[in-house]
Amino acid sequence: MVWRAAVKIAYDGRSFMGSQRQPDRYTVEGEVIRSIQKIEAVDSLPQSRFKAASRTDRGVSALGNVVAFDTDFDEKQLIRALNGVSSDVYYYGLAKVPTSFSPRRASVRWYRYVLPSEGIDVDMVLNAASLLQGKHDFRSFCKNDDRTTVRVLNEARVLPLGSYLVIDFKAREFLRNMVRRMVAALESVGTGNATISEVEQVLEGDEFSFGLADPKNLCLMDIEYQFDFEIQYPKTLKRKIIEKEEDAFLRLDFYRELAIRCLPVDP
Repeated sequence: MVWRAAVKIAYDGRSFMGSQRQPDRYTVEGEVIRSIQKIEAVDSLPQSRFKAASRTDRGVSALGNVVAFDTDFDEKQLIRALNGVSSDVYYYGLAKVPTSFSPRRASVRWYRYVLPSEGIDVDMVLNAASLLQGKHDFRSFCKNDDRTTVRVLNEARVLPLGSYLVIDFKAREFLRNMVRRMVAALESVGTGNATISEVEQVLEGDEFSFGLADPKNLCLMDIEYQFDFEIQYPKTLKRKIIEKEEDAFLRLDFYRELAIRCLPVDP
């Protein structure tokens, strides 16, 4: 029997040319579609009504993006099977949803940006972040695609953590490049290249761009709906995560050792 699956996925954005399907490009959607077709979870992509919740730019990672499609695949085996054929996308949450479900209609989207804090006035960043919260016209904080640019930003929280600032943004939906442009504004204020007043003026209607923050520091942390996902950790997923953890540890140990060797030695 055909049912509609909502699947929670994670991926390291550095492995892909973005999330949206592109001809002859390795993308997140392309890899997911290849995987569901390889395990024969769908016969026809158009008939499966495949959709992704959020588009992420090249280099942007995700811990909680969501895809949905119609399938007659065994519900208990779907997550295991998908992890068994996909190397760079990690499938870990499943919900059986109504046939009318679209993953784009979410309750909350949560993005996190990790910003190096060297040379940044943290108090100024905190003050600027508070201005972004609430309902504004964010037309100077996005790439215009002819949609309305008025959005409600529920949260813009800044947490100092060692030599970094962890910046969390939450809203029902975001405009294209909106998070990266807001981070660029916060960084400009924190480094003294822009003022709080300038951010206020842009939010009130002045047209100005503070730039675009580096995508690799950005992660789509989660997307929430009015239902819960069943979280699964099959062996096919566990094996992939352990391999990536080992690789990350070895690379971290290498660069730490190199940094130690480059430190000046007392005479």
